[in-house]
Amino acid sequence: MLQENIGRKAMLISMLSKDGFDPEAAEKLYKIEMQVTKHFEYGGVVPDYFELQDIEMGKEAKKVYWVSNTTESICPFCGEKSTELANEYYHKEIQDIPVNGMAVFHVCRVNKYKCRNPGCKHKIFTERTDGFCDEDARKTERFKKYCVLQAMQSNCHAAEQALKLEGAKVSNDTISRYAKAVAAKVIEESLRDNDVEIISVDDVNLRKGDKSSACTVFIDEKTHRVLIIIRGTNKEAVAQVLEKFTSSKIFSRDRASAYSSAATEANKTQVADRFHLIKNAQAAVKEALMSVIPARIFVREGDGSALNDDYFYVPDETVNKRVRLAKLTEKQEAKYRSTLKILELAGKGMRTADIAKSLGMNMMDVQRYRRVAVETLKSVDKKIEKNIAMMNSSQQQHFEKIATRNIKTIGPKAHPSSESIVEPFRETVTAMLKEGHSHRTIYPVLKEMGFDGCSNAIYQYIVKVRKENLEEARPNELEKPQDLNLESVTHGTVYRSILKEASKDRTKNGGKSDPRANGCNPLENDSEAKT
Repeated sequence: MLQENIGRKAMLISMLSKDGFDPEAAEKLYKIEMQVTKHFEYGGVVPDYFELQDIEMGKEAKKVYWVSNTTESICPFCGEKSTELANEYYHKEIQDIPVNGMAVFHVCRVNKYKCRNPGCKHKIFTERTDGFCDEDARKTERFKKYCVLQAMQSNCHAAEQALKLEGAKVSNDTISRYAKAVAAKVIEESLRDNDVEIISVDDVNLRKGDKSSACTVFIDEKTHRVLIIIRGTNKEAVAQVLEKFTSSKIFSRDRASAYSSAATEANKTQVADRFHLIKNAQAAVKEALMSVIPARIFVREGDGSALNDDYFYVPDETVNKRVRLAKLTEKQEAKYRSTLKILELAGKGMRTADIAKSLGMNMMDVQRYRRVAVETLKSVDKKIEKNIAMMNSSQQQHFEKIATRNIKTIGPKAHPSSESIVEPFRETVTAMLKEGHSHRTIYPVLKEMGFDGCSNAIYQYIVKVRKENLEEARPNELEKPQDLNLESVTHGTVYRSILKEASKDRTKNGGKSDPRANGCNPLENDSEAKT
């Protein structure tokens, strides 16, 4: 196990000495190893004039020791070159990107020089390490960029936590300063170049919903590069920025009056940006659709749609059958019938107020019935399904009971059913038996067909048929009618579906908008813009 805070130099020379190397040879080998390490691990990071002296591994940090070997330097105060070294040095510890969960520090010894310029107030100065770190900085340039990159992916607080987990020692305030410094350089470059032809502007809130945090963002329309972000959205602030970009002739904006006034004073040609044109057009289309489309739309399937393709309609005969099968109470039946009627009238395009007047109902009740229409229909369908299952089970149990009992009137020598006076009507009798009828309900039907016997003859005939062929007389199971399924959707869902379909059509047609949409006709004034 390695000792804590042991240096590579001491460790390597010790190991070489054990292998029989003399101190001078071990020192030469170590210098070669340091040069190789500098080339492969720190090449392009540390300036070439730094010589790697040692690397020390601690429990939480790694320290890399460097010595400057320069022989001349430029005085940062007067610009005079100096080749005379002072008899002193300056040591600075600079943090770099962490490695393997440990902070990395470059401990640099830089030279001090004597300035021989008689007019310079500074007789001794410290050489600069431009590109590696700033004069008073305690972080390398690449570490600063690394911090800003982490902050851009989340925020300064999250970047601080992430960097600490990697082993770095940095606060969120420091990261914030680095980010602001980078932004300041970008703004400075934008103002210095002054080559922007079209400026786009929009407002944004730094805190969602908080208008006091509103800012104005200026963007180069051609490069889509952010030029500057300022506090506020007022006319004065915007006008000050436009004065800085004298090369721009066109000003792309939304419909804010402050932006319009500022652009007019700056003598800029104003155009409406594509985003807000499309947004306003969508808002107008949506408002028009919402005024026509009902708040709730029912997509139907089942008996209703099969009987009428134009609107939801269920005939009275079907309603009566469903009410009977569901065994609804008087109150439940009234609600069910009212719901079906409301859906029918709504499908014809009638408004809620007109439906209420037509049915003699309160408008609030009509709205309430519409809201729960899907649940009402599903509830009745479930009751029908349950009751039919119970009736089929009861009917089959009853049939099995009467089919297996002994009938005293039918003896062993009884004549077969084929010799009965009811035989000519066999098809009608068996059909009605399958529907669940008895001899009492079959008798009137046969009498109208010309049967001149009595109901008891029909009863005896049915008993013989059951005895001779049980399945022929077995009643059919009741079939559950098709459900009146409805799916309720809001007009918002319909609008989003329309946009989705429109997007598909646009993709099929090539997916490209009119090039003129990028820069619309100049808006001479607000009245024309509003038109």
